[in-house]
Amino acid sequence: MTQSTNKQEFRRIWLFLLITFTMTFAWTIGLIWPRVLGRDAATLSQEETLINTALTAVLMFFPAIGVLITRLITREGFKNSMLRLNLKGNVRYYLIGWFGPFVLTVVGAVLYYLIFPSEFTLSSYYAQMATLPVSVKTFWIVQLLMMMVAPLLNLVTCFGEEWGWRGYLLPKVASRMKFLPTVLVTGLIWGVWHAPIIAAGHNYGMDYPGYPFVGIVAMCLLCVVLGTLFSYITLKTQSCWPAVFAHGMMNGTASIGVIFLADPMVYDRFVGPVPTGIIGAAAYIVVAVWIVWMMRREEL
Repeated sequence: MTQSTNKQEFRRIWLFLLITFTMTFAWTIGLIWPRVLGRDAATLSQEETLINTALTAVLMFFPAIGVLITRLITREGFKNSMLRLNLKGNVRYYLIGWFGPFVLTVVGAVLYYLIFPSEFTLSSYYAQMATLPVSVKTFWIVQLLMMMVAPLLNLVTCFGEEWGWRGYLLPKVASRMKFLPTVLVTGLIWGVWHAPIIAAGHNYGMDYPGYPFVGIVAMCLLCVVLGTLFSYITLKTQSCWPAVFAHGMMNGTASIGVIFLADPMVYDRFVGPVPTGIIGAAAYIVVAVWIVWMMRREEL
């Protein structure tokens, strides 16, 4: 890569980040913060909660919009856009993306209850089942089917993020760095991008010591861990789609462990059983370490 091309690529990276972060911070600070800061989530009406959820979902489209604008402004075009499926010889990476997060989330939840057995109860589960208009068997069949198609249900919003982070930023950084620094850099950027919404209570709430900085740091670490898996299957396939599916599955099944909590409304999100916690994310962490070790061996 020539020096002029290198500078051009750096400009594209910085322009993409500037556009994406500006839209994200402006949207969050202007539209979401005034609605939630200083308020207890329990006091929000159902309508307010739905509006906040919709406003938060819009954020996921900004990285993709950033890619579009950057490619158009810099006249980069869309030749190397990471949008091809590239299925030939890569089906296993698609299977990892589709089912992997579900398995890792369940393992993390099981580990949490093994460490904290007093947190596990079936009473709240039975209470929920008693209110169902259908049989428990039918309910779980539907739930499992919904979980298995979670990547499709979350396809549009997760594509909005993944085409930006894994489809654009990742290959540009990976062309200059080895795998470990690549996932550290891109993961931290992805985590910092979440900062304003973490301050708005997303994932960790607002009632914890060190708010919001502890939550932002925790999100950065989580994004490095998740980004390791997402980056691996993206680089192996040269397509952002496996990461889109993985992101969609994780989002769709992240709360599965909450069903069996003694009090589903009160739990430490920094611990588990959801993947935002250190124990809930334990299986993701192990896999991330294994991927880094494996990729370092390939780079030798």
